[in-house]
Amino acid sequence: MLAALLLLFGESLAGPARAQVPALDGAGWSRRLADSHYQRATELERRGDIAQALREYSETIAIDSTLGDAYLRLGALRERMGDTREAELIYTEAIRSSDSRVQAFIQRSHLNRVLGRSQEAISDLQAAVELEPRPEALRELAQHYVEAHAWAAALATFRRIASSAQESGDTAALESARLEIRALRVLVAEIDPSTAPVKKHDWVGLALSHIARR
Repeated sequence: MLAALLLLFGESLAGPARAQVPALDGAGWSRRLADSHYQRATELERRGDIAQALREYSETIAIDSTLGDAYLRLGALRERMGDTREAELIYTEAIRSSDSRVQAFIQRSHLNRVLGRSQEAISDLQAAVELEPRPEALRELAQHYVEAHAWAAALATFRRIASSAQESGDTAALESARLEIRALRVLVAEIDPSTAPVKKHDWVGLALSHIARR
């Protein structure tokens, strides 16, 4: 009888305690496990243990295929090792992950540039800045256009850079962009609406000229 009472009393104490323990969420558990492997991988990479770091990054992705940073680090390591084909495949996979898409486009662009694929490098940067117009990516894209002698595209991009710099109050970036714009307007004068002569009653031409000078 005493034993039965003690058992009931123990269950009454344990019951509420058990009720307070949340059930493990499958997705949350997977992400925590993946994060653990990812942190281990970055530490191994920092220490120079590349082979083990590669295994840990791969394990991270196997556990949680949505962890974009793991793809980016794994791709960068593959690129450092000279395995450009595998790096390209990894960056392409990272583009499918919303939290790494912009950086994946940028890193694949850099890889394409190294491989001498200028048009593919430009296309990836264009995709990146359309998703998120980062100043450094815009400057890099503008430089690509200059190297390709795509003066009109370079001019338009430097104008975006100037507009962004003006809004953020970055005076150094604004002045640099304005210098580039002045130089490019000379090169693109024949097709730039801001330098072409506009008739007095050509309202479309006047509007284009005004917009181009902003």
